[in-house]
Amino acid sequence: MATEHTLPPQIEIFRAGTHVDDAGNTHTFSPADLAATAAAYNPALREAPLTVGHPKDNLPAYGWVAGLFARNDVLTMDTHQVEPSFAELVKSGRIKKRSASFYPPNSPNNPTPGKWYLRHVAFLGAQPPAVAGLKDIQFAQGDSDAINFSEVVQQPKESTMTEEDKARLAKAEADAKAAQEAKQAAEAEVAAAKAQLAQFAEAQAKERHERHVSFCETQVKAGKLLPRDQATAVAVLDQLAAAQPVEFAEAGTSKKVAPADWLQSLIAGAAPQVSFGEFAPGGAGAQHGDKSMSDAELDKRAKEYAAKNNVSYAEALRNVVSFSA
Repeated sequence: MATEHTLPPQIEIFRAGTHVDDAGNTHTFSPADLAATAAAYNPALREAPLTVGHPKDNLPAYGWVAGLFARNDVLTMDTHQVEPSFAELVKSGRIKKRSASFYPPNSPNNPTPGKWYLRHVAFLGAQPPAVAGLKDIQFAQGDSDAINFSEVVQQPKESTMTEEDKARLAKAEADAKAAQEAKQAAEAEVAAAKAQLAQFAEAQAKERHERHVSFCETQVKAGKLLPRDQATAVAVLDQLAAAQPVEFAEAGTSKKVAPADWLQSLIAGAAPQVSFGEFAPGGAGAQHGDKSMSDAELDKRAKEYAAKNNVSYAEALRNVVSFSA
């Protein structure tokens, strides 16, 4: 008949809070995180061993974690198949301190990605555990002051948890699921708000660009902005539209002005650089030799001259037009 050696039930192995791991990294665990870890633990999927210290390969194993439970801010475990000599060491207090090792949610070895999963529970001697304040293990006090072991024919396949434990586990799972769903809903709401804000900002930028194009076209027609500078002016205005207002003092008072508005005022208030009016006194249009030209004809010839001779519009206009007193 095989004998299963167990430690007392509900041994505390971890607490909620902010802890520093052996590598010096800080991690924060909420009660919901502990509930999710307890619910995710499945010995059939990956069983966590009881070890001495933190061995890299989880060996040797002196027992196994049968189940995890989360109550308030404490994570506890039940064990089974514990080596008698190991149980005696724990009972004597020589290795009574515990330190849990977990697979992080993003670890490639984590059997349940997205949740912390128990890797092993290390029993420590003189070395203090990473999580202080865990209650010492309380052993049953009998006539011989020994641990009572239960003899079984074989390990039962079904869980030996009580109905109360099952109910608590179900509630912990439900709470963890509800917390995860609430988190996902909040993240979806934030993403939708960001998308709506980006769409609004894009529409506003498009509207400002159209206004700048219209403004520059008007200034070119008025002769206050050369055609070659139109695209540059539009691009500068688009860039300045996102700039913060400039604050300055004038006549003893403080004033603010948007850079884009100031530049538009400067361009609109400038003197015309090119005049498409009548250059010859009393004439119907500009004179080129003995032939009068309308503004449209003058503009057309100036553009043709500029393209042919690779010069600016203003220089082409000067060459096309013959000014007479």
